[in-house]
Amino acid sequence: MAPVFPREEYAWRQSRFREALDKAGIDMCLVTGPESVCYLTGHATPGYYTYQALVFPRRAEPILIMRESEVINAEELTYLDRDRIEGYPDNIDPIEVTAKIMKSAGPLNKVGFDTRSWFLTPFQYERLLTALNPGETATVDSLLSALRIIKSPREIDAIRDAARIVNLAAKAAIAQIRPGIRERDVAATIFDTMVREGSEFLGMEPFVASGPRSGNIHATWTDREIREGEPVLFEHAAAVKRYHAVLMHTVAVGRLPDDLQKVADTCAKARDATIATMRPGVTAEDCHKACVKAIEDNGLLEYYRKRTGYSVGIAFAPDWGEGGILSLGYGQTTKLQPGMVLHAVPAIRIPGRGGVGLSATVLITESGAEILTTAEGG
Repeated sequence: MAPVFPREEYAWRQSRFREALDKAGIDMCLVTGPESVCYLTGHATPGYYTYQALVFPRRAEPILIMRESEVINAEELTYLDRDRIEGYPDNIDPIEVTAKIMKSAGPLNKVGFDTRSWFLTPFQYERLLTALNPGETATVDSLLSALRIIKSPREIDAIRDAARIVNLAAKAAIAQIRPGIRERDVAATIFDTMVREGSEFLGMEPFVASGPRSGNIHATWTDREIREGEPVLFEHAAAVKRYHAVLMHTVAVGRLPDDLQKVADTCAKARDATIATMRPGVTAEDCHKACVKAIEDNGLLEYYRKRTGYSVGIAFAPDWGEGGILSLGYGQTTKLQPGMVLHAVPAIRIPGRGGVGLSATVLITESGAEILTTAEGG
């Protein structure tokens, strides 16, 4: 095992983050979101369910804290010197370890936290504040988001590779879908293709739903057999170097009833309208409004109850997206820029009847939108 990118990639990321901390007057921050820890250091493990954190002083090298048994992963996957990797035994309180390291790493006049992280509990946070007694606290979520939202060429290459795998899995799934096949058979084909073609562990499992179940959001596979005249909706991601690409697609098994065919036609128009709007300078809200208008023009707006898309990149379970960085929805005034990668994913679901979702992972370029994930043959 070795770091997935060259040393200079991580040095560049850390330098930009340090500049952001300097501008914000933050002496030190604690990063606990596994995606941001991975972004800054390369450290990646499914073991983030136990406490891990990155102490990032403004004027010193970062220190990575993790369970003692995980240290070997950090040694192999990061360029951090061994004395900047701190492992704690299972019988030691990691908050005490963190407080001790932060107190010795530099001044604590203003300390930053990624407050949207799911992996520093309120209980831990309060105990840490009591131990540190900082002069002031601040959030670094927006600082990290500003760094991560624009992908470097190396990051884009990883996403392209993930998209290649997604497309192969979609093609394999489409070829298998027919009456009598179970939803779980389709899911197995998606998993098998992704793993064999090079995907790592995923931020979230694939979704497969047929018939009336396609009207339910986030429906995973069951033993249900696919039938003639119904939609089969599937959505899956692939991960390369922890970078994800995603695709949602729906296959019509034979001829759909007229009402569901209208849903399918409307969803295709909504996807195409969204992607046509995605170019530098437009806002995330503009993209969402384009999608909503296409659905409203076809009389199905009552069945559209979601955002239109979200940023993708580094991901760990329980999600494969970067919706916390950027979503396509109302009130989202962030302007699209070259280097952003977004999953445009309109889906129209009629509960108890069925649904259709059609999507693409899209790279924003100087000239517009480049589609990375697609479902050929279905």
